[in-house]
Amino acid sequence: MKVLARFFACLFFSLCLMFFFNASELTNAIAGVPCTAPDNGSGTANIPASCPYTNPSGTIDIINGLAVGDQLNSQGTFDSFFDITYSVGGSLGGAIEQFKGLLTLVMSGTGSLSGFNRTIPMDMQCVTHSAPRTSGNPVQSFDTDMFQLQGQVTGDPDFDLLRITAGTGFGLPSPGHTTLTQLPGGDWNVDSFFDITYRIDFVGAPGGTLAGRSGSTTATIRMQQGMPVALGRICVRKYFDRNHNQQLDPSEQPMGGVTFGILDP
Repeated sequence: MKVLARFFACLFFSLCLMFFFNASELTNAIAGVPCTAPDNGSGTANIPASCPYTNPSGTIDIINGLAVGDQLNSQGTFDSFFDITYSVGGSLGGAIEQFKGLLTLVMSGTGSLSGFNRTIPMDMQCVTHSAPRTSGNPVQSFDTDMFQLQGQVTGDPDFDLLRITAGTGFGLPSPGHTTLTQLPGGDWNVDSFFDITYRIDFVGAPGGTLAGRSGSTTATIRMQQGMPVALGRICVRKYFDRNHNQQLDPSEQPMGGVTFGILDP
């Protein structure tokens, strides 16, 4: 008997909003961690939210100035924001956010530096610009820009100097985007990223692993805060349609062990 495999998809919606994922959104959703921010009393949320920015894909790299084949690769977490001030203006015509924070680099080496493993905290000064948004709207989507980001460590056992500079204001373009989606309880889901162009300058400390080495590496990394809000879910079942009526009958069993992929059209 010829057996036909049929697909049956059931879509659930929240607040009558259609919910779509493309491949890039799905990747961010898997890699990210949910972030919520309270309403600030005016129908929106303050940025930056208190959640960390991380680089879920890729690493922050030191390459130039090291021996051929050697690298120092870091996972970065930027959080603990404080001294936050807001003003009107900026390059995007909305607001300017100035604040301080802590960048934690979990650093590991490759090549001859394969045994190098350090966690290095770095105090950062930061300025971001954000485009206008309409307070009170349930979804607020607007461009942002990492305008200035800089911090350094000195007197470290391995680094006489370790400095990170990033941001459009330093000639290192770092555009971004933020989407705030109001949740049923009144808080806001935060989905925010910056594609940061950074420069790392380092000078090895005498007597340390990097003694006699120095250099500057420029590259780009995405720093992500939060993830897209889940307004619904997609359920897919695959089963043997034994009577060819294109619906799942009580006598027909779903098939297990089947993997489905979501592809960008």
